[in-house]
Amino acid sequence: MNRLLALLVAVLLAVDLVTLTAVEKWRSQPRAPDLTPRVAQLEGEVAQGQQDIGELKQEVALLARRGQASE
Repeated sequence: MNRLLALLVAVLLAVDLVTLTAVEKWRSQPRAPDLTPRVAQLEGEVAQGQQDIGELKQEVALLARRGQASE
């Protein structure tokens, strides 16, 4: 029984050591940068791009109508 208890304690200590090592490694990693400002900038650029596409579609439609009228 004493051998089993000693083995169990040794296994628990080994698992504890592995867990503590993993936690320390995880804590020592640098924090991820805050990407909120970049996301907001990209959303603005996407909105501007969509607006530009809409304006270009209107210009193409206008040019197509003018082309048909002159033929």
